[in-house]
Amino acid sequence: METRFKSGFTWRVLFIIIGVTLFFIPANIYASFVAGTAFGSVAIFFTALLVSELVRLSGESLTPQEALLIYYAAGWGGASLPIFYLIIYRSYFVHSPLAWAVKVANTPIAELVPSWMTPKYGSSVYQWRSLFQWEFIPPLTVYTIYFVLSLLADIGISTLAAHILVERLEYPYPFADVDTSMANFLSERESTTMKYFLAFFGVGIGYGLIAYVPYVSGVSWIPIPFVDVTNVIQEWLPGGALAIPTVLSGYIGSMLFPFKAAVWALISSFIIWLVLTPLFTTTWKAYAPEWASEYVKGMGLMAVLNRSTLRLWFGPMLGFSLAVIAFVVFTVRKELYAVITAMFSGSGERKTVFNPKFSLLLYLAASAASVALYHVLVPSIPLWIPVFFVFVFSGLLGLVNAASAGQLAFPLPSFPYAWHSFVYLATPIRQYEAFAFDPPRGGGSTASFCQQVKACFRIGADPRDLIKIWVIGAVLANLVGLLSIEFFWRIAPIPSSAYPMTIYGMISNSYIDTMLTGGLLRVDVYNVGVPFALVLVTLFVGGLAEAKGLPFSSLGLVYGLFATPNAALAILIGSTLGNFLMPRLVGGKQEWQRLRGYVIAGELTGEGFVLLLMVVASFLAKAGWLWPW
Repeated sequence: METRFKSGFTWRVLFIIIGVTLFFIPANIYASFVAGTAFGSVAIFFTALLVSELVRLSGESLTPQEALLIYYAAGWGGASLPIFYLIIYRSYFVHSPLAWAVKVANTPIAELVPSWMTPKYGSSVYQWRSLFQWEFIPPLTVYTIYFVLSLLADIGISTLAAHILVERLEYPYPFADVDTSMANFLSERESTTMKYFLAFFGVGIGYGLIAYVPYVSGVSWIPIPFVDVTNVIQEWLPGGALAIPTVLSGYIGSMLFPFKAAVWALISSFIIWLVLTPLFTTTWKAYAPEWASEYVKGMGLMAVLNRSTLRLWFGPMLGFSLAVIAFVVFTVRKELYAVITAMFSGSGERKTVFNPKFSLLLYLAASAASVALYHVLVPSIPLWIPVFFVFVFSGLLGLVNAASAGQLAFPLPSFPYAWHSFVYLATPIRQYEAFAFDPPRGGGSTASFCQQVKACFRIGADPRDLIKIWVIGAVLANLVGLLSIEFFWRIAPIPSSAYPMTIYGMISNSYIDTMLTGGLLRVDVYNVGVPFALVLVTLFVGGLAEAKGLPFSSLGLVYGLFATPNAALAILIGSTLGNFLMPRLVGGKQEWQRLRGYVIAGELTGEGFVLLLMVVASFLAKAGWLWPW
C-alpha cells in the first residue's frame, strides 16, 4: 500500500494554495456581494493551467501527481463567504425592522439575540463597522471553534466514507475523470488528447466572450444564469417554477450524468415544481393556505422557489431527506456492518490508505465536542436533538451525498434548512439562537473528498496529501475571508447599495429567521411523515424494479426531489449529449469515456479564462469609485 502512491505535495502546491486564497477569495466575496455569484470556482481550471505553463517555462515539468494536487489546491480559490460573515449578518439583524416587528413572549426578537452571536442592539461598536473590537471577541471565538470542530468532523466522516465507498465498494465517481484528465493534460500534453482539450478550450472562450463580457460590462446578450420562463407558464401552471439554463458549463459538466438517472431527476423535479406546487396553489390550496394566499402572478423563479419552500416545502423536504438517508443506509447496510465489525473485532483488516477506526474516532470526538458546545450555548434545547442531528443525520447525509457522487457524478442538491425544520418539528421552543445557530458537524465535504480520493487512486497520487491541502486551504480561506469582509465592511455598510446582493440576501435571511423564531411556519408530523413514507416506499419499490432491469433510477429520482427544474433540465440535456451525441462524434463509447474528461476540463478552462479576465477588469474599473470613503 505504501509503494502504490507517490506524493504530489510540493512547495509549488503550497504556493498555489496561498496564491489563490489571497487573490480569488477577496474577488469571490466582492462578486458575491455585487452579483451574487462567486467567479473563482470555474476560474480554478485556468489557474491550474497557468501554473503548469509557468513551471514549463522555467525548464521544469510536473508529475501527474503534483499536477493533480495543484489542481485541487487551486480549488480553494472557489471559496467564498467565510463563516465570520454571519456575525455581520447578525449585526444587521438586530437593527432590522423585521426583527423588531415580530415578538416572542412580548419581546422583540432583536432583543433576544445573544451577545455571543453579535453585540446587543445600541452598542457603540456598530458605528465603526469593524469586527476587530472587544465586543466582537465572543462571536469571533464561537465561530472559530465552530470552524475547527466542523473541519475535524468533516475529515473524520469523509475519510471513513472514502474507505467504504472508494476502497471497499469501488464506486466509479465519474467526475474523477475530469480531475485525472486535467492532471494528465497539465503534466504530459499527450497530442491525441490535447487537441480535444484545446478544441473545447476554444468553445469555452467563445461562450465566455459572448456571455460574460457583455454581462460584466452591463449589456447582457445572454441572461446569466438562466432565462426565467416562470411568468410565461403562470397562466397554465400558476405557482409553477421553470427556467432555461444559459451557462454552458452546466450542460457540459452534465455530460457525465447517467441518462436514465437524468430522466428520473427531471421527472421528480418537474413533479415537485410543475405539478404539485401549482396544485397546492389552486386545487389543493387547503393543504398550504399560506402559500396559496401569498402567491401572485408575476412572481419570478427565485420568488416562487423561496416563498413556496418556506410556506409549502419546508416540512416535506425534511421528510425527503430522512427517507433518502434511510434508503441508502439500508442499501449499504452490509458493507457498513462489515466495516464496523472489522474495526472492532481485532481481525486482520486489510491495509488501507485511511485507518477507518481512527476516522470514526475522530468523527465521534469532534461531534461530541460539537454537541457539548451547542448545549453550553443553547441549553434550553433538549440534548437529544443536537445528538441525533450531529451524530446520525449529518454523518449519514454525508455518506448519502458521497454515494450519489460515486454513482451519478454529482452529490444531491442540498436542503439548507434541515436543522431549522428539525428543531421546529421536535420542540415547541421558539428561541432565536436555536434556529440561527446550528451545531458544527461533518459531512458537507464527503462527496468531493471521495471523488478526489478516487482520482488519486487512478493517477497514483497519495490520497493522504489531500488532508494537508484541506487543512491548509480551509485555514487560509477563513483567515483571508475574515480580513476581506472586514475590509469591505469598513469601505461601505453591509448591506448597502455598494453591495446590492447583500440587501436581498440579508432581508431574505431575516425573514426566514423571524418566521422560524416567531413560530409562523407549518412543520408538523403530518407534513414531514407523509412525504417521508411516500418517498421511502417509492424508493424501495423502485429499487426492486431497478434490480430487475426495469428503467428506473432511485438516485436519479432522489436527485430531482432537491433539484430546481432549471438544474434538472440542464442535466438531462447534458446527459443526452454525453451518452448519445458525443460517442458518435469521437468514434465510440469507449473512446468517449477516455476523452470525456479532457473535453469537459477544456470547456471549463476556457470559461474560467474569460471569467478571470472579467473579474480583474471589473476590479480595475471600480477600484476608486467609492472614494472618498
